[in-house]
Amino acid sequence: MNRIASIARLQLMGRMDALLWPVAVLGIAFAVNVLVFANLPHDALETDPISGALSSIYITSLAFGAVAVNQHFPFALGLSVTRREFTLGLALFGLVQVVAYALLLVILQNIEDATNGWGLRLRFFGLGFIDDQPLPAQFAIYAVPMLTMTLLGTTAGALYMRWRATGLLTALTVLLLLLGGAAALIGRLDAWGSVIRVLQYPSLLSWTAVWPLALIAILGTSSWLSLRRATP
Repeated sequence: MNRIASIARLQLMGRMDALLWPVAVLGIAFAVNVLVFANLPHDALETDPISGALSSIYITSLAFGAVAVNQHFPFALGLSVTRREFTLGLALFGLVQVVAYALLLVILQNIEDATNGWGLRLRFFGLGFIDDQPLPAQFAIYAVPMLTMTLLGTTAGALYMRWRATGLLTALTVLLLLLGGAAALIGRLDAWGSVIRVLQYPSLLSWTAVWPLALIAILGTSSWLSLRRATP
């Protein structure tokens, strides 16, 4: 366990950019939104404006998840770190990162709610549907999708490290074929109405913090299976 924690700390020292850039991108997106909405005629707004720019921190986390594998996996093996130790160390680092970001977003969302959208009726962090959730649910709604995005990045990096561009493109092609085939089958069976009713049934918390856990398990397993036989 001490060795895995050391690997996580090593990644932290070598990846301060991975911690700072997502927050920096989020801060820039927030500043732009504040400037834009500060110059809007508020009396002309029928509802509180909701920005989708919060997705910037999720997209950046995905990108740095892929970079983490490609930049540090060869270096770690050069230090005689086993693939298992690297994977667990990366998982520990990613988990701490996700928890820190989710806590930050919960704090900012509650400040936003207390200040009526930063005095501009702007919903940047709360998005209008998180405000009424209890704090643990807010944390889960932020954290679980972010962990999913991070694992999407690490899985893409692991696939590239194992099979290079051919493996990554093949995986994307298979995924698109599966999704397209499922959509075609649903359309042929004229079952879109039933699918929509099923999708509408679960709660917000289920969609954002429960169902993604299955995808997290699949992505984590895929990353490990790819890295265990990958070579720099």
